Amino acid sequence: MYENLSIVYDKLMDVDYDAYANIIAQELGDKKDLLILDLGCGSGTMIPYLKKYGQVFAVDNSEQMLSIASSKSPDNNFFAMDLLEISNLGYEFDFILSAFDVFNYLPDFTSFKDGLKEVYCSLKSGGKFIFDIHTPKKMRDMIDNQVFAYENDEISYLWFAYETEQELEVESELTFFIKQKNGLYRRLEQFHTQRTYEIEDISSAAKEIGFKINKYFCDFELYNKDYENSDRIIFILEK
Repeated sequence: MYENLSIVYDKLMDVDYDAYANIIAQELGDKKDLLILDLGCGSGTMIPYLKKYGQVFAVDNSEQMLSIASSKSPDNNFFAMDLLEISNLGYEFDFILSAFDVFNYLPDFTSFKDGLKEVYCSLKSGGKFIFDIHTPKKMRDMIDNQVFAYENDEISYLWFAYETEQELEVESELTFFIKQKNGLYRRLEQFHTQRTYEIEDISSAAKEIGFKINKYFCDFELYNKDYENSDRIIFILEK
């Protein structure tokens, strides 16, 4: 899915990494020597933040993304695998992070719950899991707007979003034009499917598995509970 996108990923990701770092700092405080998993690490931008607290393992299903991540932080442990298989690592972690939409890419709610189970089984008792997911409002906005465009001197893209037959699911078709050294443009195409769920269903699934929901909030604002008018919800769970 991200094999070609890895070429331009860091240039296009318009997300607030520092906001996530602040949330992690509030949760982990001055703890050191932790065993940490960056689940769905992408190009590895969060790894330097996580290394402050201990040893980092990083998982992604894209080998190209892992190649970029390992070039940034070569002294970490990288694994090309699906998030539904992380219990096969054979470790129990103090802290697991899954940042920026990773769980939105699971194909259905059964897989979503299986992902939570894998995380639960991979945490030590008392270990924490932070993840985020698009709100239903964000998915509806994507469908309503349908077409997005971006252009600068190096990269241009067109992004078409389509509603599917499944509730709260969006299919995206992205076409990139990337300027090469010879002045010509390389065309890349990407197809993505993302799903989300209502907060009640996510909370119930987490509790069923055994998680304690320490807190949740929206759009990186700790006191923002306005789920219906926000784009992203962040959960902090504890085993």
